[in-house]
Amino acid sequence: MKSYIFCICCATLVHLITPSEAKAGQDFVLAVEDSWPPYAKKDGTGLSVSIVKQALALSGSNVDFVVVPYARALRMAEIGEVDGAFNVTKQDSTTSKFIFGQQPLLKARASYFYAADSHMDYLNPGQIASGSVIGLIIGYEYGDAYEDNRARFDEVRVSNQRQIIRLLLDHKVDLAIMFDEVAAFTIREMGLADNAVRKGQLNHVSDIFVAFSKQAKDVQQKIDLLDKGLLQLKQTHQ
Repeated sequence: MKSYIFCICCATLVHLITPSEAKAGQDFVLAVEDSWPPYAKKDGTGLSVSIVKQALALSGSNVDFVVVPYARALRMAEIGEVDGAFNVTKQDSTTSKFIFGQQPLLKARASYFYAADSHMDYLNPGQIASGSVIGLIIGYEYGDAYEDNRARFDEVRVSNQRQIIRLLLDHKVDLAIMFDEVAAFTIREMGLADNAVRKGQLNHVSDIFVAFSKQAKDVQQKIDLLDKGLLQLKQTHQ
């Protein structure tokens, strides 16, 4: 099933910005992960990158992106090297470290994935057998329900989606959690058949945000500008 995005990336926006609004803009420096296609790619492009650019352009703001692995992006935001990082799930483990606005960039579905010949079919993290070996991305969040159960599992954390798929193909993990659109994109990019790995039940649906650093200058104004731009984009494409 497809994630819900604003469907703005191929559209041409009409910028109705008054001179006073343009003066209200800010300069942003945001860290974006390099391995979450099609939302964020290693070359610094992607759907969520486009959403952020267009939302901030509506206030006359400028944004520079630092493209790094996800865990590094979070760390840079946490210690104040950048104003914020994305694509971040808003959950207990992140709200304690970062400041979030009201408007998500997008919604993304994440499911359980298995080797093609596996007969496992878990419904939720509470059902996953203790001691299961699970393939995940370094630094990623997988929902509060997963966090409540993760101590029971043996996690294999890797840096990109291709590595997770290879772990499944080589039967080196019992299951993995991947975002549906990201898994489908990566499987195609690897030249594999759609059924090379088996998608199971839904783990969670994430609201994906820019997580702002608590140390960022004018952080609340920056959050408000992004929220306002995201809301305008939503209203434009309803």
